[in-house]
Amino acid sequence: MEASQLTGSEGDLIEKLTALNQIGETLNRAADVRNVLDLALGRLVEIMGLETGWIALRKPPSQWTPGESQFKLAAHHRLPPALEGGDGNPWAGICTCQRLCSEGLLTEAYNEVRCSRLAAASRDRRGLAVHASAPLRSGDDTLGILNVAAPDWSSFSPQALALLTNVGNQIGIALERARLYDLVQERRVNEQAVLLDLSNQLLSHPELADLIEHLVEQVHETLRVDACALLLRSDGEGPLRFRAAQGWRVDPAAAGRELPVDERSGPGWVMHTRQPLVAEDLSVHDPLPWAAAWLQAEGFRGHAAVPLLVEGRPIGVLTINQRQPRLLDPEEIRLLQLMANQAAVAIEKARLHEEEIKMQAMESELEVARQIQLSLLPNAAPVVPGWEFATFYEAAREVGGDFYDFLQFPGAPDRLGLVIADVTGKGVPAALFMAQTSTMIRVAARRSGGPAEALAEANVMITQDRHMSLLLTAFYATLDTRQGRLAYASAGHNRPLWLSAGTGLCQELKARGTLMGAFDHIELEEGVIDLGPGDVVVLYTDGVTEAMDVEHRQFGEERLVATVAACADAGAQQVVDAVVAAVRSFTGNIPQSDDLTVLVVKRCPPSSP
Repeated sequence: MEASQLTGSEGDLIEKLTALNQIGETLNRAADVRNVLDLALGRLVEIMGLETGWIALRKPPSQWTPGESQFKLAAHHRLPPALEGGDGNPWAGICTCQRLCSEGLLTEAYNEVRCSRLAAASRDRRGLAVHASAPLRSGDDTLGILNVAAPDWSSFSPQALALLTNVGNQIGIALERARLYDLVQERRVNEQAVLLDLSNQLLSHPELADLIEHLVEQVHETLRVDACALLLRSDGEGPLRFRAAQGWRVDPAAAGRELPVDERSGPGWVMHTRQPLVAEDLSVHDPLPWAAAWLQAEGFRGHAAVPLLVEGRPIGVLTINQRQPRLLDPEEIRLLQLMANQAAVAIEKARLHEEEIKMQAMESELEVARQIQLSLLPNAAPVVPGWEFATFYEAAREVGGDFYDFLQFPGAPDRLGLVIADVTGKGVPAALFMAQTSTMIRVAARRSGGPAEALAEANVMITQDRHMSLLLTAFYATLDTRQGRLAYASAGHNRPLWLSAGTGLCQELKARGTLMGAFDHIELEEGVIDLGPGDVVVLYTDGVTEAMDVEHRQFGEERLVATVAACADAGAQQVVDAVVAAVRSFTGNIPQSDDLTVLVVKRCPPSSP
């Protein structure tokens, strides 16, 4: 696709992903991460649509002073005068986000905090009052805090917070890589060089499957063990599944092996306790009771398992095994856990990246489905001299289960069919059911006599199709556009409203009937009215009357009747607009919970064209 063919949202997404990739490359290539924090921060603030941000890094414990902050300002971008110094040091002392971090309360991927430094400042704040904070983590350790400031919470969109979280994770990884590099310089060459190499290698494997395989190979070679394996829990539920292994007689990943996630198995115990498990000789002392023939056949004796933790949450287990007794020393366990920490962050990042790709693909597919569904609805209302028709349709999700239609009858130019229906469900299943049933109602209407007979015949077709498990309500009417006679039947649908210009009364069109799809045969009552000049009929689905406000009250029939009654002199489109506006005003900012459909018919007064 060429750039000129991209929609605004697609172009914006590509721009943000490109900027995100640039930030990652900047951090990964820097010999000293601290020297490029200002550059990465400035780019982040820019793509979030904000102006101000800062990064505070945790001081080494040897530099902590009682009563003073454990953090030091390491990078900043476009600070307001209130935070630039002047008469005093605005960064002295402990602020709210640093206190929360020190107390272990800044645990979420991002945290919205009212800034105590800005609140206490006497100089110009440029309207800034709050900030979103992302802890910079490496395993369970907090290395610092990433803050972006704004005047209020509305500045932090979900997409912006996702960017903040992603960049915070990248900075955390880069800082940890820098810390490991420093340790190498401090002559902990063997161990820390392995971790540094692993970190760089994991960053170069964006695909989850490749990343896991590489990790297992690295651990197997580095610790010189007979066997190694990585287990992950699918979607946070179910058993632990082997995802990669080295040195096993029968590859447990290829065989689809699983372990229970409870304290009977070693990896299950590690998941629950978040602590390493070490056994020198399983043939002498196996601390847990669970065993399987395929596992015993491997002949393992020395064993160790450590958790993979992401923000304190276990996502899997890394295990090593020896076929001779072996007790790992504390340094080896620490190295294994550090490798697991590095792997956990990389695996979670790769997993989130894959989920994002799948979500984008799903959104694209749903948009195609929405366009297909809209194509099943009439392109425009019919144009009939002496009559006005207007409609409104809006699905609660990308696709919905409401539909309406206008039916023309060959050889009967003065006869017009009106259909409105509501499937009992939402989303894709309801949309598919709607597509099928709308076709069945059209077929039945064109070969049946009256509305009741047409709906009954369509119900037979629906119940005979055993693949269709949903139900629907429907209202079908035939209008004689020359005489003004409206014959109708309702299969459990909301009763339309008839506003009579002659009497000024607004009343329901009543007709007994059962919803469709529940029984093989249904009996429907058929009603008839004569529409006079100026009369209005309003057909609607329950998305109108069951729309709820912030106090969970429904819009209801009474409000709808009052709205329609106030439109005695209005045209069909004005009536539709008035109903939709009344519902919107009633619900306020509450998200739409059901599909919303309105169809209005008006017989024009004699003076109207």
